[in-house]
Amino acid sequence: MISNLPADDGFRPVFTRTALVVLVALLFGETTINFIDRQVVSVLAPTLRGEFHLSNSQYAAIANAFLATYAVSYTFAGWVLDRLGVGRGLTAAIAWWSGAGMLTSLARGPLSLGAFRSLLAVGEGGAWPAFAKAVALWVPKEARTLAIGVCNSGSSVGSMIAPPLVAWVTLRAGWRAAFVATGAIGFLWVAAFRTFRRCHPEMARSEQAGRARGGLGDLPWQSLMGYRQTWAVFVCRFLADPLWYFYIFWIPEFLTRERGLNLAQIGAVAWIPFLAADVSNFVGGYITLRLQRRGWSVNRTRKALMAASALLSPVGIFAVFAHSLVWTIGLISAAVFFWIFWSISVHSLPGDYFPPRAVASVYGIAGTGSTVGSVIATWAVGFTLDRTHSYAPVFVGIGMLMPIAMLAGFALMRKVEPVQVAE
Repeated sequence: MISNLPADDGFRPVFTRTALVVLVALLFGETTINFIDRQVVSVLAPTLRGEFHLSNSQYAAIANAFLATYAVSYTFAGWVLDRLGVGRGLTAAIAWWSGAGMLTSLARGPLSLGAFRSLLAVGEGGAWPAFAKAVALWVPKEARTLAIGVCNSGSSVGSMIAPPLVAWVTLRAGWRAAFVATGAIGFLWVAAFRTFRRCHPEMARSEQAGRARGGLGDLPWQSLMGYRQTWAVFVCRFLADPLWYFYIFWIPEFLTRERGLNLAQIGAVAWIPFLAADVSNFVGGYITLRLQRRGWSVNRTRKALMAASALLSPVGIFAVFAHSLVWTIGLISAAVFFWIFWSISVHSLPGDYFPPRAVASVYGIAGTGSTVGSVIATWAVGFTLDRTHSYAPVFVGIGMLMPIAMLAGFALMRKVEPVQVAE
């Protein structure tokens, strides 16, 4: 039987359970497609490096062309979404990055490849602030943590799908076709999302009512920088997120250079760590839900999961010293599994601290921290590899970021509870 879910404020639409499931599934699809398009260059790294004769530093520069643009677009995407509304903003963002992904098939060298990746990042910056705002705006409070976990798992599902999909298309039609095929998926999503919104006009009305009841026009974006809680989320992502981007950008290259895998073999195994991440998203969301139902406060739940993940994730360091492919993939998978526990907790903090009208902006500011930290780390990885020709110092350095992030983040977070936002 289909029953209605109660709204927890005066402007949240009341969805049937079926409609809510479809909405979360669409948001999950959005983040999945985002990471499929983001992963194409990583999966093709050995192929593109051979065709364009790229050094480690040049490959790092191409990755950073995406990350540097992403850092800027992430912040302003949140600002724009809080004003345009998540419906129109997300539709424009995914259409933009899907088109940019398809255009990457025209790359003729490192310069044009970096330019197309930068263009992709302009649109991709809207993905995570959009789903965070959508969950805060349209999903009832008791289901938000689970919805965040489901939507956040799109990053790992997309990263899991990309290696076999890209390898399969490339081996049959060439690497340029891989960009065209993956980019086209986004336009199918846009059509599905627009159809869902037409069937639920209350979504648009709730966005308008939310802005009327206190849009960010009354809350200067700069004022959010004055909150300790904003900086807590920023620092947590600045220090810890480079671990995730390292596994996204460098693992196919690592498997080729250090374990001797070809493109087909990469497609066969490179998805496994992201399957572990996908499982972790659901396990972490479920554990959070169970702990809170047992009476744990939000503060205790968030900090417990963050501490556990920060202490266990460094197990990934041992992957570089493993002699078998099974142990290498297994240890990397364990590191990613525990990082996701951290991620779903940190991604929930903007909604824990701030009202829905500010969530996307705070999320965007924190995302800038994520990408700035990842730009620095990506450059450092390329520099270290070109100087030492060894992945050992890279894995050690990346593996120690989580404990450092925990110490710095806890020093800033204090108690996780709603803040009084000055008008």
